[in-house]
Amino acid sequence: MYLKLGWIFFLLLAQSSWALTLEKITSILSEKQVLISVHYKEFPFQELVLALKSQKFPIIIEYEFEIYERRLFRDLLLYKDQFYQKLYYDPEKNLYCLEDRVGIKTFEKPELAVKNLSYLDSYPLNFSPLLSKNYLKIKVRLNYFTHLSEDLKFTSKLKNKILKTEREYNF
Repeated sequence: MYLKLGWIFFLLLAQSSWALTLEKITSILSEKQVLISVHYKEFPFQELVLALKSQKFPIIIEYEFEIYERRLFRDLLLYKDQFYQKLYYDPEKNLYCLEDRVGIKTFEKPELAVKNLSYLDSYPLNFSPLLSKNYLKIKVRLNYFTHLSEDLKFTSKLKNKILKTEREYNF
């Protein structure tokens, strides 16, 4: 009996850690910058659409990019950049807005807004030159509020969910 409970507990922990994973990271190198694209394997699309439809709290996704040089004892941090995207409902315009440092994009449907949040395409890192011993560490943090339980049932209690993931990428 304890073995069965242990497996159930392990599967519940593993399922929550699979909630947000980076599947594909691509880069395009030029002389002055690196363009990074990020795509997810497990992105909580339906949860975010329902959280956005509640129209009360924004959804925030934060990216942290760090370029390191491999060293024998301790890797050296060469470059660091942060980027965020904020998705919210604007009741005055009756539109869903995706805000970042570039500007604000508006959408009529929450599904379209969340779809644009579900990947990061061609983000510029102003760093050069890249050497073969350099690597990129990407950290992603997704923060939103929901009334859904772990099995996607509606509850009266509002929960703040924070999903984190990170991955290294070799150039």
